[in-house]
Amino acid sequence: MDYKELGENIGLDEDEFIEMLDIFFESGSADLEKLDAAIREGNAGKAHEASHSLKGSAGNLGLEKIFEIAKAIDDKDREGSLEGLDEMVNDLRREYDLLVQDYKKHTGG
Repeated sequence: MDYKELGENIGLDEDEFIEMLDIFFESGSADLEKLDAAIREGNAGKAHEASHSLKGSAGNLGLEKIFEIAKAIDDKDREGSLEGLDEMVNDLRREYDLLVQDYKKHTGG
């Protein structure tokens, strides 16, 4: 992933973008946990809050794959439906984990 280009796309240099990713990982991890819990509880409203937060953060950073999956989840749970969200959340978590792995390789952390 080209962090320099992603940063430039939103008016940040690479270091600033990486700082924003640090924040995204903190909030994103919490949002994924909230999303999992909401689905287990059958609470579409809480699922919507978590998916909406993830969608917004990913969109603001230009993380297109995560944004698209979170948007699809957000669209579905906003309508009150949790059907099929387990697989969608698995896809979201997979993309999120790939980003974390790439980030760790890039930053040496």
